[in-house]
Amino acid sequence: MRKLLFILFIYSLVSCHSGMSSRVPAGVATPDSMVVILTDVHILQASIQIGYFQGDTSNSVHKAFEDLWKKHHLSEETYNKSIQFYTYHPALLNLIYEQVLSNLSQQKAELLGKKHT
Repeated sequence: MRKLLFILFIYSLVSCHSGMSSRVPAGVATPDSMVVILTDVHILQASIQIGYFQGDTSNSVHKAFEDLWKKHHLSEETYNKSIQFYTYHPALLNLIYEQVLSNLSQQKAELLGKKHT
């Protein structure tokens, strides 16, 4: 019985993911792209919070975000439009953030592993 419930749960997640991703409008980053983008955004925001940027912080931070948008081949406007779209689709945003958290945890584990060697 548990196995059947687990299979149905996974099926519903996959169905929601594939069904919702087809409704992503033009000018909005795909869910897979948002996972990578948001992972980088959260790393950049954490760097800002721990004081990584010294001196003229506002210009440094602005430049860092411009570099991030350039890295992902998008504009700040496209990023904001994407965030707005996914905010109005919380089930899809939740799936994206599950992957973002997984990515961040994996990167943390890799960094901690390098620290101990």
